[in-house]
Amino acid sequence: MTDALPAGRLHPWSWVFHAIRALREVALPALVFMVVGRKDAFGPLVVGAVAAIMLIAWGILRSRTFRYELLERELLVREGFFVRETRHVPFARVQAVNERQGPLHRLLGVTELVLESGAAGKPEAVMRVLGVAEAARIAGMLRSVSTADHATPDVVASPAAAATQELLRIPTDELILHGILSNRGFVVIALAFGIISQNRELLDLLPIDFKQLMKDSTDTAAGIDAGAILGVLLVLLLGFVVLVRLLSIAFALFTLHDFTLRRAGDRLRMNRGLLSRVDVSGRVSGFQRIVLEQSLLHRAFRRCVVKVDLAGASLLGTPEAADSRLDTLAPIATPARARSLLQELVPGLDLEAMPWQPLHRSAAVRRWQKTMWWLLPTLTLVVAAAGLIPGLPSVALPGALVAATLGLGLSVMHAWQWARWSAFAASDGVIAFRSGAWARQWTLVFDDRAQSTALRRSPRDRREGTASLAVDVQSMTVSQALHIPYLDAALGERLNARFWRAGTSAPLPADAHAGSGLR
Repeated sequence: MTDALPAGRLHPWSWVFHAIRALREVALPALVFMVVGRKDAFGPLVVGAVAAIMLIAWGILRSRTFRYELLERELLVREGFFVRETRHVPFARVQAVNERQGPLHRLLGVTELVLESGAAGKPEAVMRVLGVAEAARIAGMLRSVSTADHATPDVVASPAAAATQELLRIPTDELILHGILSNRGFVVIALAFGIISQNRELLDLLPIDFKQLMKDSTDTAAGIDAGAILGVLLVLLLGFVVLVRLLSIAFALFTLHDFTLRRAGDRLRMNRGLLSRVDVSGRVSGFQRIVLEQSLLHRAFRRCVVKVDLAGASLLGTPEAADSRLDTLAPIATPARARSLLQELVPGLDLEAMPWQPLHRSAAVRRWQKTMWWLLPTLTLVVAAAGLIPGLPSVALPGALVAATLGLGLSVMHAWQWARWSAFAASDGVIAFRSGAWARQWTLVFDDRAQSTALRRSPRDRREGTASLAVDVQSMTVSQALHIPYLDAALGERLNARFWRAGTSAPLPADAHAGSGLR
């Protein structure tokens, strides 16, 4: 066993990062006031300066009152000034050891260390910040101890002491393709709109009078025919789409630069980032579910995304935990590469060879009827508006009727395709459900990691002999890990029994397999 490290403090530069984190709320408004130079900005600037000094002082206190101690089997963390808190984090409970380095971290030679256990909510410890060597020493100790303690032969193909194996490295051309296929450019646009909406003074910095521009555009549009206006709108829409894709490519290149996924025994480790380097890790035995996703664009380019949910992952917690988390194993990969990656993580798993079973024969009709609850009223309103609103062209009503008919036809096609593709399967230790029509998704949940199951039967289910199965796992980021609707009632009961018996470590009786096709 590695010797226990002596009690330590955060890096001397730690107060800078505590202060920056505290100053985020007031820094941007204060900067806007200073740049714009409003006459009434003196009062807010004084208040902001006082608040900044108080927040900096608070950051210094927070950093100076943080203590950590690595004992033989646990990490002891003490923090707090007015309210003091002592936390014991057993090495056996550490699910993820994550490091994050922004540009300022790299300039000062420090890093941020985030430790997550299987509990939901905030991380067990956020060490903001440590020296690079000290963080590497602590992270290496935690990773080696937790890997040795939790290597499970049924999930891990190699022993814990195995050499590091590179599972995936994404080249730059694939990152560019990922940017084209994703819509992460909307994140940048939404962030810009959010900043501007909260600080409208920023518009004064631009050499454009937006009010006058809108007035001139309205006056100009009044003298142009509808066809020209439609052409301009199409050009603007095309320009917006191109802008979003360019921003998505830039976002992918900055956040996923040098994306590498490695494995050492039971532990996966992922590195990524250009300006901000992220080094995150998690245990394979801590996987709660695995999800493969394909949007329509992904299918056109024969690519997919592989995601994972770890024990302890939650929507709650700090922004650092959300940004530094092992939640995507492959942001982009070919289907063959994704299947190979799954077989590395779950030996013997082959999605194509699994005994897929279709849903109940009523699935297509029920899926279509579920869509009709919102689609039919919407189409009715559109047709009514086209016929009743005065001043519309004579082709408005026929066009609305054609659009409504096309919408109904597409809804029927979508429901039929969804039911035709959706299916479930069971193999040794894994239940899988695939769903989707044009966009597709595969969800895999391990038998023995279900925390609760619910087999639901509505009056219609009882009449038609169907049921829906919902499965929850530990600390999910979504309300349900797995939801299989429109199951044959007998199969639903057998699946539910399978989860229950796996959770209680009881052997599955022979009659649970009979006639079900579950293996």
